[in-house]
Amino acid sequence: SSGSEAIDFLGAQRVDLIVLDSPLEDMDGLKFLKLLRLNMDLRDTPVVMVTQEGQKDRVLEAIAAGVDGYVLRPYSQETFSRHMLRALKLERLAEIEQTQLLEGKRLLAEGKYDDAIEAFEELVSDENQAQKYYDLGCKYLMRQKYGQAIIAFKKAVKINELFAEAYKGLAEAYKGRGDLDGYKTYLQKAAETFAYFNRMEETKELFIEVLKYDAGCPNPYNTLGVKLRKNGDLPGALHAYRQALELTPDDENIHFNMAKAMFFMGDNKGAQEAILKALWINPNFAEGRKLHIKLFGREFKPPKGSTLPGGPPSTGTMDTLQDIE
Repeated sequence: SSGSEAIDFLGAQRVDLIVLDSPLEDMDGLKFLKLLRLNMDLRDTPVVMVTQEGQKDRVLEAIAAGVDGYVLRPYSQETFSRHMLRALKLERLAEIEQTQLLEGKRLLAEGKYDDAIEAFEELVSDENQAQKYYDLGCKYLMRQKYGQAIIAFKKAVKINELFAEAYKGLAEAYKGRGDLDGYKTYLQKAAETFAYFNRMEETKELFIEVLKYDAGCPNPYNTLGVKLRKNGDLPGALHAYRQALELTPDDENIHFNMAKAMFFMGDNKGAQEAILKALWINPNFAEGRKLHIKLFGREFKPPKGSTLPGGPPSTGTMDTLQDIE
């Protein structure tokens, strides 16, 4: 029942699955889970939390920390067994690809560089689907389908790890062949993939914060985009805004926010198109008109003969113009 003792034990003894009580003697169960995920040797070990805390915020916090299952007391044996089996299945996601990765590493260790390159290249020949599963996980969170969200996020992590390890293997294989350009290329790809994983995890945690503390916001993806933009993750912000438009395509604030992100990315044409969409939705949008002047050097005028509705701005989250004026 001591978290510190459990971590010491797990450092010396491999286990297939951890059933985590909350709270523990010396720490909260969530703190233990976070410590576990920081340990490179233990971060992939499946963890099922057993607790009486069924509040939405606590479930979201556990998902953000990387839980594999969340069982509420009191529970039936059937429920408990189902969560255990699902957590173990999550560990075996991408099992075929994992076997292929190990084969590539074996060939690399034997100095069979061409064969190793072929094995690793087959792994990365398809598109990295990690973003797709992160997006799916966020959609499940919005619908409060937490079990499915956990599965989607775990798939994203597994896929991204496989790509990163395969790129590392390719780098070493090219180095072994004496091809330093190939070595540098794939080492850079591996670094980018690891960095991409970190960004996606940070985005997931930010999205969960939005769901926890801004539960009443009309479009959490838009709020997420504003937060990412302020954190300097412009591509992430733009992706979030595109997700937001799937929910509320006629919110001028989202188009405004997209225009601002594109402006900072140096995409003036994209920014102009986005701000025009915002003003076609609402010609009386004051902040949008200011940004139009900034981007076009003139006032916005609705096209002749248009019957644009106008009206006050909607209640969606809007970024500010302050840092580009």
